[in-house]
Amino acid sequence: MASVSVKLPDKLKKQIEDRTEEEGYMNSSEYIRQAVREKIKEETQLYPDELRRLIKQGENPEKGENHSLEEVKEEFR
Repeated sequence: MASVSVKLPDKLKKQIEDRTEEEGYMNSSEYIRQAVREKIKEETQLYPDELRRLIKQGENPEKGENHSLEEVKEEFR
């Protein structure tokens, strides 16, 4: 497993330590790994409302612009 060194303000480090204990993680590294996973997942998902809008737009192209699947994917990268 790779290692990353990060400098944090004392207050943030304390908050991480507190949350680690409160949420039952074995250590701060586990808490931080989970937080990073959740952030990546959040940033890479299409949100339901936006997905519905894109589908409706595709069903009614006269009401909006036409985009290829690749253009839509690129918009969310």
